[in-house]
Amino acid sequence: MSANKIDRSLLSAPRALAQFQSNRLNESGDEAPQKLETGKPDGQTVVPDSEHLEISTSARKLEQMRELLDMGRAQLVEEEPVRQEKIEIVKRRLQSGVYGSAEVRDQVAGQLTSLMRGLDTLLE
Repeated sequence: MSANKIDRSLLSAPRALAQFQSNRLNESGDEAPQKLETGKPDGQTVVPDSEHLEISTSARKLEQMRELLDMGRAQLVEEEPVRQEKIEIVKRRLQSGVYGSAEVRDQVAGQLTSLMRGLDTLLE
């Protein structure tokens, strides 16, 4: 969280202070401008700090990743249950060495590369 920074030296000038109060009157719709306190012994004007919220770029990206994760989880819930016959087919292929061939490794590597590039794009 960061606070708005105001150049307080401008507020000690009567003209700048009048302009500030006039703008404040126009924004708030009040009938009389609100006076600023001059509580410091050296006569400087005291302006209350206002709070300002900024959401960082990395926080926005994390939120996007969370939304994507939630969407993925929602799709998993909608998926049909695992079919035992598909699992048996994959087990037979693993035992026979189908997934160990260069062609399959290249295909899997290509898919993983595109997936990682997508993640890199999200994190930039």
